[in-house]
Amino acid sequence: EGEGVLCDALFTSSLQQWLIHQMAENKTVMNGRSKIQFHGNAHLQQHLQEAGEVRARVHNSERANTAVSYDNLFFLKLFRKVDRTTNPDLEVSRYLSEEIRFPHTPLYIGAMEWKGEKETIALGMMQELVENHGDGYSYMIERINNYIERILARDRQTLQPGNLQGSLTDPVAFEDLDSELQLLLGGNAAEQARLIGVRTAQMHAALATHGSERDFLPEEFSLHYQRSLFSSMQSLVRESYQSHHRNINNLPQDLRAEVSALFDRRDDIITTLKRIYNKKLDVVKIRIHGNYHLRHVLLTGRDLAIQDFTGNPERAFSERRLKRSPLRDVATMILSLHYVAHEGFLSTSQVQQAELQTLMPFAQMWAHYMSGFFVKAYLETVQDSQFIPKGKEDLDMMLQTYMLERALKDLISELDNRPESVIVPLRIIQSILPN
Repeated sequence: EGEGVLCDALFTSSLQQWLIHQMAENKTVMNGRSKIQFHGNAHLQQHLQEAGEVRARVHNSERANTAVSYDNLFFLKLFRKVDRTTNPDLEVSRYLSEEIRFPHTPLYIGAMEWKGEKETIALGMMQELVENHGDGYSYMIERINNYIERILARDRQTLQPGNLQGSLTDPVAFEDLDSELQLLLGGNAAEQARLIGVRTAQMHAALATHGSERDFLPEEFSLHYQRSLFSSMQSLVRESYQSHHRNINNLPQDLRAEVSALFDRRDDIITTLKRIYNKKLDVVKIRIHGNYHLRHVLLTGRDLAIQDFTGNPERAFSERRLKRSPLRDVATMILSLHYVAHEGFLSTSQVQQAELQTLMPFAQMWAHYMSGFFVKAYLETVQDSQFIPKGKEDLDMMLQTYMLERALKDLISELDNRPESVIVPLRIIQSILPN
């Protein structure tokens, strides 16, 4: 329902102009018992008063939405998928901009909503167009290419990619590494990972500050909720086994035995996940990003902006709006850092394919340290927050659980669609399970 709403119409310049003026003037278009309500704030109104006619450009690169920019200042997203409930992207963006004044996300400018007798359907949202130099993914791919150059320029016999310092919840700081390792990893990538950790923590703190919005009021964990988490994770384990049986013959030959060995450890996987309801956790759930990875981080030069609060595209809007532990966002960003490392090495033109396999431990090393810089900055910024457990044991357990859950989801996806990439979630799962 709702696929392609107003998409074709946007390609005419007159309608592009009409839309922005309707929003600036807060117009209402009646249609029988329903109406389309346009909203635009003072930023949009002031610009149109000063500029008169504006230049519009359709962005064909957008997959999830039809997108139009105006004067390189505003960015209109027309949602291709709609639902008869609140759109989380519009809701969270408006909340962070207007209620909390969070500075590290594109400023909310206005919206288009179809209002019926009983429901409101979001058709589109206007935001500030953030000047940027690309997203976190493209930036880190470039840094990995630099990293590979440094590896190739050194005597690899002296490098030890398997000798890693720090752990998931007790990571080492960049400045605590020896100077040779700092030079190898790269200070720019390390600083960007640290900054993403700080801004992620600040985003979660903002989402935990509910103000007058009941839909953003934090909720306590309960044993009932924790048992339901484990139940959903059990279903995920069953689904992963089914995917393994379907796709075992599609896996690269060198990974089949290793993946099968993992699935022989079903009891270990279940036991590790079961810890989520060993006792009631003294933490709260909040609204989170819900689909947090490097492509949703825009680099502005001096800072960054977090975008796209649509949530998991595989879930209904009502599910995406549920409150969850922000450690889920942390887990997905860690997986994103591991994926970019893996893909950066596989896509490099600096190494012959035959030699590439011997370099893959360096990809794991880069992902380990960058994830550590991210997590360390995050935990230092959110210390004493209600949504992070006070005890280190509970923190270890929760982050490992959400990491394992995310990795199992990715394992299913890779088994079904990209068997050559199954190594990324495989390595994450192996690192979490007991030796």
